[in-house]
Amino acid sequence: MPIYSSRASFSTDTPARAFLWAALGLGTILALYVCYLVATQELFLGSQEGRWVYGYLQPVRLWTIGTALVAWLICVSLLRAEGAGSLTKPWRQIFAWLMIGFGVQAALRYLTPFPFERIFTSTGANSFYTVTTHYFASTVMTDFDRMREYFPLHAQSNMPGKLMLLYALRFLSKEPAVLPWLVVIVSNLGAVLMYFFVKDLFYDDKRMATIAAVLYLFVPAKLFFFPLMNTVTPVVTLACACLLTRWLTRGLGIYAWLLGIALYGLVFFEPLPLVIGVMFAALVIRALSISEVRALRFAIHIGFIVLGFAAAYAAVFFLFGFDLLHAFRQIGSDAVAFNVKAGRPYDIWVRENVREFLFGMGVCQAVLAGAALVDGLWRSDVTEPRLSRPIVVLTLSLVATLAALDFIGINRGEVTRLWIFLACFFQIPAAYVCARLESYVAVAAVLATTLLQCALGTAMIGFILPG
Repeated sequence: MPIYSSRASFSTDTPARAFLWAALGLGTILALYVCYLVATQELFLGSQEGRWVYGYLQPVRLWTIGTALVAWLICVSLLRAEGAGSLTKPWRQIFAWLMIGFGVQAALRYLTPFPFERIFTSTGANSFYTVTTHYFASTVMTDFDRMREYFPLHAQSNMPGKLMLLYALRFLSKEPAVLPWLVVIVSNLGAVLMYFFVKDLFYDDKRMATIAAVLYLFVPAKLFFFPLMNTVTPVVTLACACLLTRWLTRGLGIYAWLLGIALYGLVFFEPLPLVIGVMFAALVIRALSISEVRALRFAIHIGFIVLGFAAAYAAVFFLFGFDLLHAFRQIGSDAVAFNVKAGRPYDIWVRENVREFLFGMGVCQAVLAGAALVDGLWRSDVTEPRLSRPIVVLTLSLVATLAALDFIGINRGEVTRLWIFLACFFQIPAAYVCARLESYVAVAAVLATTLLQCALGTAMIGFILPG
C-alpha cells in the first residue's frame, strides 16, 4: 500500500483536514525558525547554570544545507515512486526505506568534524568499545559488580547489555571502522519493529505504520548521536512494545511469555525505558475497556509475563552469577550520586529537559503531536469512545511518560541522548497526521524540516566530543 492514496474518504471532513494542514504548516514554520536559530548559533541547548551545555563547533556551510536538500530530494523520489505504485508490498517499502535511510544517515553523519571511527573508539564518547578490547565477555558477566569499577565512565554507569551487544557485533567484525556502521544497522532495525507496533495498534493501518517507520529512521536525536549505543535502546523498547500489542490483539500466551523475557532484556540493556510502562499500562487498560482482553485470560497471561521474566532472570543468574536487580540498584544509586557530584540542580533541568527533548524529537513532530491528539478527540467518523481511540491513548500516555521521566529527576541534561527511545515513539502522532491527510506532500514537509534540522545539528553542534 502506498504511503498516500487518492481516496476521498477524508476529503469530506473539511474542517478536520484544514486543521491538520494548518498544524503541519505551523510545525513547518516553527521548525524552519529553529533551524535558522541553529544556523545563526542563537539557539543554545542546555544550561550554563545547570552545568551542561552543547556548544557549537563550526559555522553553517552551504555544503551542509546542500546535503540536506539532496537527501530530501532522494526521499521525495521514493515517496513519489510509492505513490505511483512502483512499490506496492509493505516489505518492499520498508526495505527500500532502510536502504535509503542508511545512505542518508551516512551522508549526514559525514558532516560532523569527527569521523565515525574516532567517535566509536573514544574512551570519553563511547567507552563500551574500550571495555570490549580489554576484557572477555564472560569476565564482565560473571564479575560485573567488581569489574565495572575499572570501566570508563559511560560503561561504568550502564548495565552490561550494551557491552554484550558490542561483544556480539565483534563476531561479525573487529574493525573499529566497521563496528559503528553495524551499530547503525542494528538501530535502523527498529523501523521494522515500529511498523509492526503501529500496524497492530491502529487496526492494520499499513499506511500509517509505513510513515512511522520512515520517520523513525530520521529522528534528529538518533542521528545526532550515531554511532553511540543509546541509539540502539529504541530497538529493545520497541521489541517490548511489539510483543505487548501482539499479546493484546492476538491473545496468545506465548506473546505474554516472550514479553516477560523481553522486559528482562530491556532492564539488562538500559533500565531507563522502563518508564515506558506508563504507555504500556494505558494500552492494557484500553484493551480491557473495549473487551479485547478477558479478565481471566488477562490474569493468567500476567502470570506468564512474570514467569518469562523470572525464567530469564534465573537462567542468567545460574549461568553467569549475574544478579540483575542488584546491578540495577547499584547503577540507580550511582545515577543519583552523579547529579549531586556534577552539581546539576533539579529545578533548572525539570524545565530545560523538556526544551532539549522537543528539539531532539523534531520541532515539527512536536507540533503534530498536539494536532494528532485534538484530531483524535474531535473526529466523528469513528464510533469508538474518544478516550479509547488508539491515537488519543497513545499520545496522552506518551505525554504522561515524558512528564514522569522529567519529574523523577534522574536525568538532568543530556536528554537528547538519554531519551532517544521516547523521541522515537513521539514520531507516531506525526505519522498519524500525515496518514490522515493522505498526501505525500505532508510526509515530504515533515522530512524536509527534519533533515535540515539533522544536518545543521550534526554539522554545527557538539553533541559528541571524542576524548
